Amino acid sequence: MNQPSRELENWFLHFDVTARNRRAVESMTVLSDGDIATRCLTPRPEPTFPTTLAAGAYDEADVPGLLVGPEWTAMNIATPDRAIEQVQLDMFRGVLSTEVGRDGMVVRSTRFASIVRPGIHAVKVVGSMDLVGVGPSTVTPVNGFAVATTDLVADDGTNREIVRIAALAAPSPGRDADVVNQRLREAVDMGFDHLLAEHATAWSCRWQQCAVDMPAQPALERAVRLAQFHLLSAMPQSADAGIGARGLTGPAYKGHVFWDTDVFVVPALAAFAPEGALGALRYRWRRLEAACRRASNDGRQGARFPWESAATGDEVTPAIGRDLHGGSVPILTGQLEEHIVADVAWAASTYVAWTDDTETARTVVADLLVETARYWQSRIGFDSDGSGHIRSVIGPDEYHERVDDNTYTNVMARWNLTTAADLADRFDLPIGDEAVRWRSTSDQIVDGFDADRGVYEQFDGFFDLDAMMAATLGEPPLAADALLGRDRVQRSQIIKQADVVMLHHVVPELMRSGSLKRDLDFYLPRTAHGSSLSPGITAAVLARAGRITEAQKWFDLAARFDLDDVSGTSAGGVHLATMGGLWQALATGFLGVHPTATGLHVDPIIPEDWGTVTIRMSFRGNAIEVEASVHEFCVSSPIPITVIDRSGNHRTGCCIEARSTGHDWSFT
Repeated sequence: MNQPSRELENWFLHFDVTARNRRAVESMTVLSDGDIATRCLTPRPEPTFPTTLAAGAYDEADVPGLLVGPEWTAMNIATPDRAIEQVQLDMFRGVLSTEVGRDGMVVRSTRFASIVRPGIHAVKVVGSMDLVGVGPSTVTPVNGFAVATTDLVADDGTNREIVRIAALAAPSPGRDADVVNQRLREAVDMGFDHLLAEHATAWSCRWQQCAVDMPAQPALERAVRLAQFHLLSAMPQSADAGIGARGLTGPAYKGHVFWDTDVFVVPALAAFAPEGALGALRYRWRRLEAACRRASNDGRQGARFPWESAATGDEVTPAIGRDLHGGSVPILTGQLEEHIVADVAWAASTYVAWTDDTETARTVVADLLVETARYWQSRIGFDSDGSGHIRSVIGPDEYHERVDDNTYTNVMARWNLTTAADLADRFDLPIGDEAVRWRSTSDQIVDGFDADRGVYEQFDGFFDLDAMMAATLGEPPLAADALLGRDRVQRSQIIKQADVVMLHHVVPELMRSGSLKRDLDFYLPRTAHGSSLSPGITAAVLARAGRITEAQKWFDLAARFDLDDVSGTSAGGVHLATMGGLWQALATGFLGVHPTATGLHVDPIIPEDWGTVTIRMSFRGNAIEVEASVHEFCVSSPIPITVIDRSGNHRTGCCIEARSTGHDWSFT
């Protein structure tokens, strides 16, 4: 198996920092050990934005948000007037370097957050003694965080070097402050260079298991690597912390956990960092009691997971928000966006499909699937003709509220019921005849398919709305609700993001034959892509439909979403779901890679100008590599695995090669 390409330039991201892009650059260059993250460019005397956040550490406000930890990077540093600041993120080693100054008066810094010793963060600052001053090294603990720091200072009469090593710990019951002090002493004894070396080696080992090489497309290669860098950085070391929509890279959404994690992040991690996916599933599993309590309070059975979750697993979605004009708008997602129940179950099943982790399937996954199936069984109503309905919901679209029979919600509920029944049979779970009822209910749920049109109706009555196209408002992506107003957009067929189309990515096996092309033709012109979640999934589905040029357009948008701050919201943190969607678009969309019951499905549809793409991942405990181009692909594995092509042909081995025949693949 080949090692990841070490073409240096494609592992570095360079930024010229301005007042306009500073906050977005801060987000993209956050360094995290999985438990604690630091957001800072060149160390400043008084950081003006939250610099330290910890996974799972929330305040006790009515709408809880992430606690802000000690500003351990604050230093006595001055910069010349009109100073130029440049930043370099070394993704291969997990190191951030900065340079600020002008006319030879420059301060340089090097910083990392050890992934070998979580909680140990360090920075080295070098510059003229006129700019780098020695100040108090004691950092004040805040919000229950424990912190201990040491400054090691050296100067030659002209220049000064300060190495600060910090030991940090998030608030936790029974934490011993002496442990933090001891960890600091051990880190200081090892020294900055040794700590950095072991940290960089650990990052190198990570990349050997998951790096993507796209040598013909260096900009895309860097963007995909940035996505993986942040997905890997977001994996909590703690067994009881979730992955928020922005990870620990900023305060947006207050660190809450959404379906972003379940549908966009977990499938990516399951394929290249399964321990991170398992951590996200355990977060949901440990809050199953809260989800069951929510369902019971609603008069339902089973488990209803909250739309926004924090520490306890209770619903923390705010009731009121602000529109772009400062007006108050009700937020109904916490009440009505119920598809997250099936999304959690789907994430759990996806983890098992990639890993074949039988023990987790028998415990964590079985619990999640059974309780979510029980919820749907109690949630679905039946008409006199026996048809099953789920009324008054919000689908992924979110521009249309209180709709009946949202196709995404109904089809995912169907999937949830049948998959839970299959798992119950597999492990002979003691649930009586529930599995029989789940299968029966699954068959009765309406799915919105219109046989005459060959298109799924997004929800009951959608076809009767004003057939407005997104292009009438401008070039997507755009916020149609802000342009049209809340009421007007709800009367139109303009949708926020992939909804019906997303089902062709998530559960393509449940979709009617021939519906993919028609659904794309119908819904894409109506999609505003007003959510960062939409471009990656759209690219994936277009790639599977063979519409390569269109797929590349949306893939490119997902790739630069944070790098170009497309939505103007990257200051609040990077969009982890966009990054997870980008990886899924590459792996599942363009390379056609996904696990099946009998092996690994591989069916590349690679753009000509991409050349050769190499992607590394983990399949059922084995490190594998898929290398693909327009005309051929090769799958390498340390032990024999079975590869299935688009026609269902199988080949088993450690090095499986295939060539294109124009419309299919031929194993060689």
